[in-house]
Amino acid sequence: MSIEENEELNYPEESLKGFFKEHFGPSILWALMGIGASHIIIAPVLGAKYGIFAIWMIVGVYLVKYGAWDLGIIYNYGHGRNPVEGYGDLPGPKNWGRYFTLFIYLGAWTIILGAVGTGAASFISALIPGLGMVNWYLVLIGLAIAFLLVTGYNVIENVLKVFVIALAPLIILGLIITPPSPETITQTAFRIPDLTSAAFLSLFAAAAGYMPTGLSTTISIGSWSLAKKEGASALRNQGKDPSKEKYHEYIKKWIKTGKRDFKIGFGFSLILIISTTALAASVLYPRGIIPSGGKTPIVIGNLLKNLLGTWAFPVVGIAAFAALYSTVLTVLDGASRVASDIIPMIKETKTNTEKWRKTFIILMPLASIIPVLSFGELPVVITTFSAGLMAIFGPFFYFANYYIVKKHLPKKFHPTKKRTTFYITCMIITIFFGIIGAIGKLGLLGL
Repeated sequence: MSIEENEELNYPEESLKGFFKEHFGPSILWALMGIGASHIIIAPVLGAKYGIFAIWMIVGVYLVKYGAWDLGIIYNYGHGRNPVEGYGDLPGPKNWGRYFTLFIYLGAWTIILGAVGTGAASFISALIPGLGMVNWYLVLIGLAIAFLLVTGYNVIENVLKVFVIALAPLIILGLIITPPSPETITQTAFRIPDLTSAAFLSLFAAAAGYMPTGLSTTISIGSWSLAKKEGASALRNQGKDPSKEKYHEYIKKWIKTGKRDFKIGFGFSLILIISTTALAASVLYPRGIIPSGGKTPIVIGNLLKNLLGTWAFPVVGIAAFAALYSTVLTVLDGASRVASDIIPMIKETKTNTEKWRKTFIILMPLASIIPVLSFGELPVVITTFSAGLMAIFGPFFYFANYYIVKKHLPKKFHPTKKRTTFYITCMIITIFFGIIGAIGKLGLLGL
């Protein structure tokens, strides 16, 4: 008798329509978390400075970091738990991996929330003057807190999909309406810059550290994936052991579905960043304009207004704000979920995680507001130090995810030799990324 005749198992929808209706979502929240400064500020600067060559660099960074999230997805859907739960079994002192992750999320991520929030506030205050950056920051953070406190995961997921629609025009502008000219492509596609220069290393450090986002977000997408209660987690909720051989085919299909979801979000993030890089290569590179910080979308919007008409400026403005503010929402929601998941693991007692989540939704923004109110902005030294830490410790999540997949999942779901070679190679490269990121962000060696 087959397993389906013995038990009622909820297999994933395999049709495209069924997949988007029932399973799609966690990856797009993950993508929106990363679509902020990396896509709206760093990528256009790279395109303005290096033209099409910047795209090869970005694609390389994406490819190297892909495996960390891929392993996390395998763990989510194959073992039914968030990777951070597996970190309790890492070699060494008890719970050190969980404490480390909690430190990253409550420390570095609070600073990231402030940095992205002030970026969004600075941008909208330039478009709508009068209120000032600090007041705009208070308004935006207040709205984010109120929204996340009163809504559940499904509402958050559906609302944030609207931000994806707002971002789509950037893809159309960058790849269809104003693609780089043949001359720009010919001149820059294979023109290798001085790879040892401080300017290149600084930009590469930013790209390697923040594109598409930090590796710690493997825990965030784990929380969002488990919130859908699918795959091995559904078995665990029914008191069943997903490691048993009779569930292997079921688990295999759910891992495939989880990967399908992630690849869509990952692909969307990559296409969007390529489009913003190409857009900058098209309108900025030929003119030798290298914008800085939050002024980048405004500079691009003004140039496109002259080239295409007045409609172009608000399109770019809305998309840029959607990118920055969606990151505020996903960072705050993702970090609060992860922190609330870790607390009961460390305390080893049943805890009201929803109460903890709402507590962190309030406390993290309040912590980020203090330096903004004190100094009128988030001090550069704080954001720089946080970015340096994220770059240095990012590879931990790659190695940890590989370890727990090998330790906790049945051998059937272990990486193949070919896949293992890919993962190990990329892990080594991410260590290099971490070193370069530390050099660039902590100001070492004069960079």
